[in-house]
Amino acid sequence: MIISYLLQGDFESAIVQLFVLIFIFIFINPVHEFAHAFTAYKLGDNTPKYTGRLTLNPIASLDLYGALMLVLVGVGWAKPVQITSTNFKCKQKTGVVLTAAAGPLSNLLFAFLGAFILALVVKLTPAGNQSMRYVQLALYFLVHINVMLALFNLIPLPPLDGSRIAAGVLPDKIYFKIFSHEQVIRYALMGVMIAAVLLSKFGINLFAPLDGLAEIIADGFLKLTFMIFGMTY
Repeated sequence: MIISYLLQGDFESAIVQLFVLIFIFIFINPVHEFAHAFTAYKLGDNTPKYTGRLTLNPIASLDLYGALMLVLVGVGWAKPVQITSTNFKCKQKTGVVLTAAAGPLSNLLFAFLGAFILALVVKLTPAGNQSMRYVQLALYFLVHINVMLALFNLIPLPPLDGSRIAAGVLPDKIYFKIFSHEQVIRYALMGVMIAAVLLSKFGINLFAPLDGLAEIIADGFLKLTFMIFGMTY
């Protein structure tokens, strides 16, 4: 996260990551939310269309607290897309799961695309040429952050996408019992996020397990795309 780089005195990485996050705010997050809206719309629910969410306008998907957490902690969320599951042409639970999963899937696709472009840049950059190092660093951040966002949003807590996936796979009795405490869970998550910001100043990363898993997946994408171009990552 940016704070970690600043505390380490690595201002170049912090600046590069900031530009990547701005790119994510403007282009990636809107696609993530559009994926939810478009999937629901195709499954028969016109709610996203009527609420103005069938759009790539970044303002429509902006959640200020989620955006702030993305900058400070490295993970966050956008404004949830409202759906009406009773409108789905398929089974309600199936529609909810597909709609919720579309967002994180878009992040994984962007991560793979970023890895592919990074491998291509490395392939075309002459050995010893350092002029493209910031571009390569930005692409690496793009890969890693997108994987992080996909994994984080799969956590089954509101307002994250994983809560809707849980709604689709858990028995109704268990789901409603858990989500009767939705507001408490939401505030608890926000508290954890704030604690993560404060503890990062002492070198403690509350999201280290998630970050480690994201690193493994990101490295897998990079190894695969580098192999496509006959290189070793």
